[in-house]
Amino acid sequence: MRYLDGIAVLDVEATELDPVKGAILSVGMVAHNGQLNTFYREYYPFDGAVISEESMRIHGINPNRQERKPENDPKNVVADIRSFMQANGCIMIAGQNPGFDRSYVNAYAERYGIDFRLPFGMLDLHSFCLGRMLGNGIEPPKSGGHSTLSLDKVLYFVGLEQRQGQHNALDDAKLEFEAFCRLIYGKSVLPEFSSRPVPTELTK
Repeated sequence: MRYLDGIAVLDVEATELDPVKGAILSVGMVAHNGQLNTFYREYYPFDGAVISEESMRIHGINPNRQERKPENDPKNVVADIRSFMQANGCIMIAGQNPGFDRSYVNAYAERYGIDFRLPFGMLDLHSFCLGRMLGNGIEPPKSGGHSTLSLDKVLYFVGLEQRQGQHNALDDAKLEFEAFCRLIYGKSVLPEFSSRPVPTELTK
């Protein structure tokens, strides 16, 4: 069976929130076309990229210590993502906040003159989970008039352990993929999460 057919779960770790000023430091991707396929690579930042201390605290990647091998060249980011999507028959991306990831990838395509753009159509895990909460009569978390349904709160809702420590693009992409599967299919798909039961309200 295929899960999230035609969709790649994409997670990007970057140096800065602004995709024009910041640089991508790592990319994690998950797709399932009958079997699980993953991708992970780190990239060194382009010259002049803004690097925030807060982002380094979150993902723990020190851009000053990254290897500068040809495969880690920032010029390869878009080609790597495109190749993975094409190899797995993916036409769109998904994630907790895919608009952030999309904006970074498309900014890189613009920066390096590559004729490729991720489309506007995306699967948003935040919205999927929020909709399921409302359907089950559960009040989604919010503060100051805004949703506070973070990835960790989504993971808790679908019966997964919340993250500990620094973020990793592939680990987060796997968690997001598993969360989508639990919300959509009412079942666990990835073996590493099979010991965590799917909440009863998601299996109905």
